[in-house]
Amino acid sequence: MGCPLSPRDVESHRKNKPSAWRDWATVVMWSVVGYLCIISMVVTYFSPSILPLDLFALLFHKEVSPFFAFSHGSGHFPKPSGFKIVALVPFNHHERTAILDCYLQKNLVHNHGFLDEVVFVPQTEDTASLDWLMSLVDQTPEYIMSGSGTERDWNVAEDNVMYIRIDGDVVFLEDHTIPTIVKTKLNNPSSLMVSANVVNEAALASLHSHPGVALPYLPELHRTEPPSQANSQLSQDWRASSLPLWQGSPSFRVGKEFTPPFEGHRWLLPTAAGSDLGPIAESVYTDTGPSLSDWTVAAQQHYSFLYHLEAGDLGHYKFPLWIDPTEPTSEHFGCFWGNDAQALGNIFQHGDSSPDELLQSWTTPDDTHPHVVIDGKGLVSHYSARQGASGLDSTDLLNRYRAYAQEKVCLQKP
Repeated sequence: MGCPLSPRDVESHRKNKPSAWRDWATVVMWSVVGYLCIISMVVTYFSPSILPLDLFALLFHKEVSPFFAFSHGSGHFPKPSGFKIVALVPFNHHERTAILDCYLQKNLVHNHGFLDEVVFVPQTEDTASLDWLMSLVDQTPEYIMSGSGTERDWNVAEDNVMYIRIDGDVVFLEDHTIPTIVKTKLNNPSSLMVSANVVNEAALASLHSHPGVALPYLPELHRTEPPSQANSQLSQDWRASSLPLWQGSPSFRVGKEFTPPFEGHRWLLPTAAGSDLGPIAESVYTDTGPSLSDWTVAAQQHYSFLYHLEAGDLGHYKFPLWIDPTEPTSEHFGCFWGNDAQALGNIFQHGDSSPDELLQSWTTPDDTHPHVVIDGKGLVSHYSARQGASGLDSTDLLNRYRAYAQEKVCLQKP
């Protein structure tokens, strides 16, 4: 009887020394394995959803989000056939919709997107804005302008057509947001609507106010640059890293009735690490702070979002699905069938006067809520400026979102 070979038995290794051709076969095999690993790392860097784990991220500390676009771990999702996908865009302000136009153009079918058509629903009587919209519609065959009216955006929907309701004041959306919510709507056919992950809107306001997501931005109190120089810089740069640090008293607080320090002011990170003097902290922890719907909270959220956008860590905002939230969902970016438009209109139009009215309409007499899904995998930023020059319009945010779109999104026209 023989004895089993031991890895420590030198003689046994000598007796069973492989031939030369086996040595070469081993070298070739490991070379092929190494080559395939390199190819896999390159491919997964640009398309991380191909594999369930981003190998490149582990080696180079690239952010790994557990929630991939479309659905967990899924790859490319092609445009479904058999029905039209139409963007329904309530329109008010041409300065903001000019930013959205870049994203709409990029998502048209002829640019390899999902949108067969874009229907603008004017909700303003401003002549300059309406003239701008008519000119835009004339330049793009897929663009259509419907009749005006605040209720028309739900009434123009047709049965058996899938709609993406995109408010005209949306100033950012991720490349995969529309395909993601379309796929989720098809996977949840009984839902009235699938909403995107709209930053600091409705049910998500508290979620997007968590530390690490909302950073302690504060308004600059005094102009530090000549207006001409500041405007020139803002027209070219959207990056948070270009901003100086905030300077001010440690006792400074943003209260309920805080008024803008000056037109075009910026929000800045304080010098002291861990400082939390921002309006969100005041809203959550004090009785004298603003509400989560106040413009100062929105300003802190928007500057925080641009910080994360530049840093490439939008995964802080992501989650898979939130089914049937007990609080109202944002109406500013959602996917639905035309057959359900009237039911959705009845829900959201009750909230035109105040958030409290929408909260009441969100709960039916039998204590049930609309069957709505929030898809947390596709981010959207909506610019809400209800207070006009006394609110977000007093900041430089719109210039920053415009600069980002012009640099990263807008298609170059021949």
